[in-house]
Amino acid sequence: MLRQRVLTALAIAVPVIVLILLAPPWLFGLFVLLVVAVGAREWAQLGGFASAGTRAAFAAAIPALLALLMLLWWTAGWSVWHLGILALALIWWVFVFIGLAWYSPGLSGRPSGRLLLRAGGLLTLVPAGIALLWLHDYDRNLVLYLIALVATADSGAYFAGRWFGRSKLAPEISPGKTREGLFGALLGAIVVALGGAWLFGLSRMDALVFGLLGVVVALVSVAGDLQESVLKREAGAKDSGGLLPGHGGILDRIDSLTAAAPVFLLGLLWTALLAPASH
Repeated sequence: MLRQRVLTALAIAVPVIVLILLAPPWLFGLFVLLVVAVGAREWAQLGGFASAGTRAAFAAAIPALLALLMLLWWTAGWSVWHLGILALALIWWVFVFIGLAWYSPGLSGRPSGRLLLRAGGLLTLVPAGIALLWLHDYDRNLVLYLIALVATADSGAYFAGRWFGRSKLAPEISPGKTREGLFGALLGAIVVALGGAWLFGLSRMDALVFGLLGVVVALVSVAGDLQESVLKREAGAKDSGGLLPGHGGILDRIDSLTAAAPVFLLGLLWTALLAPASH
């Protein structure tokens, strides 16, 4: 299974890196829109909708909203509307952090629970798409850095949990995740963040802030993973789909990134750590 996961990850990583570095913004935007559309379809399948029509409407509404916001960006630039979407995402992830601590199975059996699970698709996928496009437009190296940060945190959690895991992190949500794995994720994030600070040429104080932001982003990425685990648990599904051998569906691959991207971008905007790269 690990070998298949690695081979699939490599097959995805190479074209995605080339796309990030070489594609014009409009092409990268279409790629992000496609990924969000597939993710929305998977979310609709897991969302417990009563009919195929409502599932289709839900799956279409999310990429349609992202496309509208992309059109606004292409015609008028980044605006208060985009910032508003990111602010909503930040509020959502604070709510998710609190909610995960109180989660118990059976959420989808209550109308309010089903509403939250479905709203999570909108508040996760659309802001993530906006954040990735904004980061790519700002400096495409930031997209690569963010992917490296999230991937390292995920790998650190996996191997630390496998080697040292004893204490369950969230047994009601994902029995395989451990507190030791969380520490491994944070340690990996610190290493990548400090390396990123050096590559971006930050001063010592800015590097410290950048490192702290990396830790926060890694924590949020874990929350994104757990949120998707809740969605799958409530749907009785092992994976979000079968598109990616060894990984499951698109959501299984991007769940951490969708949580991390808006928080990372807002952190950069708030701290004004990096100046836009010249293109």
